[in-house]
Amino acid sequence: MRDLILRIYDRVIDVIVIGLVLVMIIVMGFAFFDVLMNVWRLIPDVKSNTVNADDFRDLIVTVLDVFVLIELFSTFTSYVRTRHVGLTQLLDVTVVFALRELLVKLYANSFAPDKLIGLCIVVILLVIGRSLTGRLSPHADT
Repeated sequence: MRDLILRIYDRVIDVIVIGLVLVMIIVMGFAFFDVLMNVWRLIPDVKSNTVNADDFRDLIVTVLDVFVLIELFSTFTSYVRTRHVGLTQLLDVTVVFALRELLVKLYANSFAPDKLIGLCIVVILLVIGRSLTGRLSPHADT
């Protein structure tokens, strides 16, 4: 009975994971389409050399969002393959997200110096943690 329940559980998890992978593909498609549409809207302004700073900032934010999605989905697909999420992968996603926030705030010139310093400290600590997990991981040689 126990084996039957565990097999059913594994099958249900597989169905859910496959469904989530399909959703991720759709989300990535929409994100890529959004980047293409932002570029398409900017082409006439680039030709006439009158690019609006807000429109260009939106393009940068959208591209950075796609990079965050790629990292998140990479972590999820790694889980699908191995049924394990490593600390290194989670730190990678967090570093990319923190760098995205830092770049968006710097590019928009909308930051308080203390918050910017705090975000930089968070990024530095995350990178240090990422480096340590890469070196101290039992799977570092593989």
